[in-house]
Amino acid sequence: MAQSITRLLKEPLIQFLLIGACIYGAYGLLAPADESDMETTVVVDANRINAFVAQWSSRWNRPPTRQELDGLIDAYIREEILYRQAVAMGLAEDDAVTRRRMAQRLEFLTSDLASMVEPTEEELEQFFQDNKAEFSEPDRLTFLQVFFDPDTRGEATLPDAERVLAQLREEGVPDPATLQAGDQMMLPGYFASVSEAEIRKRAGGGFAVAVMALEPGQWHGPVLSGFGVHLVYVLAREPAPQPVLADVKAQVMETLQAQKMERFNQQFYDTLRERYEVIVEDADLPPGSLLQVGRGNVPGAPGGAGS
Repeated sequence: MAQSITRLLKEPLIQFLLIGACIYGAYGLLAPADESDMETTVVVDANRINAFVAQWSSRWNRPPTRQELDGLIDAYIREEILYRQAVAMGLAEDDAVTRRRMAQRLEFLTSDLASMVEPTEEELEQFFQDNKAEFSEPDRLTFLQVFFDPDTRGEATLPDAERVLAQLREEGVPDPATLQAGDQMMLPGYFASVSEAEIRKRAGGGFAVAVMALEPGQWHGPVLSGFGVHLVYVLAREPAPQPVLADVKAQVMETLQAQKMERFNQQFYDTLRERYEVIVEDADLPPGSLLQVGRGNVPGAPGGAGS
């Protein structure tokens, strides 16, 4: 008998019915006694249907068929009914994902409102002048590099590099034969008019930062990279030309709008925040923990800023 019951409980249909019974049982205990205020009418108006059509057309580059539109409407009705029922059952009250999504939707709404106000030409010009460096092209270098492979030379890599560096400095301006002084590698020996980002992509961040700081007209080294050891001769540095607003106007507009959205969202939140009393209760934190040490700096926390 017990084996029959166990086997029966393993059936997917029985498990589904038991889960459903638990959900409805919990709802019967937790749901509000009076649901007369709950809105039971779902309206799918013309504006919403037009929005469905527009979204579908934007994604698929064609309008939806009648069947596809019916599917979008049915999906919306299903989502709306389940959402309202979940709210009525109190499932959204302590659900972090739901709260986060609803907060994000509100921020998206305020961002949309902020983006509707385009900056004036005078505002764009002032923002550009105040942040001109942000819209400048990077400086570019033309340089030679001679490579020493630690996999081949081992402990002699640095002494060999320093010995060759002394010879190259005595010779002065490099010539094509100079590139034969080191070992073969995947990187080219000659880099023509490259930016820091381009050097970083090919030879790594540490090498790029070091090379960009070198003065032209002399040999430098040893300069390290993920490949090994390099000697570098900077032939020329090309300072970036001063940017002109007409050339970067779209980028300036995008950056300014992003900053305005962020500022608008913060102001909107600050206005809402003033309407609430926030109480941060004491928590049992491990002695000496970072949370406990930094807790006094949390606005609104007892003993912290704003308390």
